[in-house]
Amino acid sequence: MHTPRHDQTAEHDAPDGAAGPRRLDGLRFAPTLEREYRLHMRSAQRNSTLVCVITALGIWLTFIGFDLTRLHGMTALLAGEPDIVLAVALRLSALGVILALLVVLAARRLPRAYHRLSMLALGLIGVTSAYIANVFKLRGLPQADIAQLVIIAAVFLPVGLTFVQSLGVALFIGLFTTGLGFVMLEPAQFAEHMRLSILTLFAVLVSAVGAWLRERAERDQFLLRRMLHNRAMSDALTGIANRRGFEEHVAIALLQARRDRVPVVFAVLDVDHFKRYNDRYGHQAGDIALVLIARAIDSKLRPPMDMVGRLGGEEFGLLLYDTTPEKAQERLQRVAQAIAELGIEHAASPTAQFITVSMGAAAFDGQEAAADLYRRADAALYAGKASGRNRVELGEGSERLAG
Repeated sequence: MHTPRHDQTAEHDAPDGAAGPRRLDGLRFAPTLEREYRLHMRSAQRNSTLVCVITALGIWLTFIGFDLTRLHGMTALLAGEPDIVLAVALRLSALGVILALLVVLAARRLPRAYHRLSMLALGLIGVTSAYIANVFKLRGLPQADIAQLVIIAAVFLPVGLTFVQSLGVALFIGLFTTGLGFVMLEPAQFAEHMRLSILTLFAVLVSAVGAWLRERAERDQFLLRRMLHNRAMSDALTGIANRRGFEEHVAIALLQARRDRVPVVFAVLDVDHFKRYNDRYGHQAGDIALVLIARAIDSKLRPPMDMVGRLGGEEFGLLLYDTTPEKAQERLQRVAQAIAELGIEHAASPTAQFITVSMGAAAFDGQEAAADLYRRADAALYAGKASGRNRVELGEGSERLAG
């Protein structure tokens, strides 16, 4: 009796893209998972970012009104006073970025890099506030130094930035505020400015600690949800997608294919005479054979849009994205060849002395539901079995693909 080799157990608890042990390395995952976390975080924080931006817009418009009144802005602008012209220009620049961020957040599709706009808005707000505060001091006007501390705290609000990005913006604002004061102010004002600078840097430190702890907790929760989702969508034996996970992926892929107008081929794969294999070699050998077959199939697919899933028993589903029926012929033949090359002895099979597979395939018509596509592929599979197994059959009048 021949028992297929199974050198490694199928452990797929770790989320996709997580290299090595499932642990946090500071505040960063492995690259693939890190990208997924950031997209999830920014999407989840979209509403809170929108609230913060609307609030910032209202406050900024109020301060623009105060500046024009207290600094006699219109008169100073007409007179061409450089410091007032620059102050108004900075206020309007920040206002433009805030409005652009508001438009982006209100759009249906959120750009992947909208966080850069958030960083720019926060940076401009900090720079503008620091400059105008110094203008007030030079003119002997009362100003609220605490505003800069509030801005530092606002940088660490949930506005789609990671802790490292928020810390970078906060440090930039704090150091810029410190340096600008020593450039603009009179020497007699340096002592008071130094005290403000120290308070600003302390505000950065305190806010950063809170934000670091919050992101640690958010990453722990994300990783736990990701692991639970991965387990719920994975087949316990083979480690590939289970029926639920496969169907979820197919539904998303078909929507994408319909929008992008790309061809898709759906295939159902069945191991020939697998019941006889289990009866002859035992269910443990059958389980090992299924694991090896799943790996062989997966090795011939092109992630992330291609996918294989175990539909039940010895039946697998394959989705070939951006693949015409002509290309599908070559690709599915390579899948069948990879399984044949495993050389898993099957003396009880009337088809061959080793394990073979039959596949039924159907090309997506661009409109049909996933269930209809599966039904056509399944019908093609049964037609292939009736024709002698160990073959690939395209359904509904399409040219047959010999296996």
